[in-house]
Formats: sequence, structure tokens, C-alpha cells
Amino acid sequence: MQPYLAFFVIIQKIKLHNMGRGDIKTKKGKITAGSFGKTRPAKTAKKVAANKAAAEKKKA
Repeated sequence: MQPYLAFFVIIQKIKLHNMGRGDIKTKKGKITAGSFGKTRPAKTAKKVAANKAAAEKKKA
């Protein structure tokens, strides 16, 4: 294998384990992907109902 090709392959393997927007196991990655899980839980029904009630109180 030629040296520059081996370097390219190594760089590609390192990129696969990059933390950040592309990693769906992190909060930032889940925000980018638009998914929910343990790291980024979805809003519960109680919180949604409480927020709606608070918004209606403000309007009245």
C-alpha cells in the first residue's frame, strides 16, 4: 500500500468515531438528527400540558 493511501484510510477511520454533530450518541448529534433518546429525552405529556396551561393563563 502506498504511504499517502494508507494515511487517507487511517484518517477516514478516525472520522468515523468523531464526537459532535455527526455522532448520534451525543446530545448535539441527536439535535442535528432530530431524534430523541436517553441523552436527549423527548418532552413528556405532563410538561406539555403544564406549558399549555401556563400559556393560556398569560393570555387571559
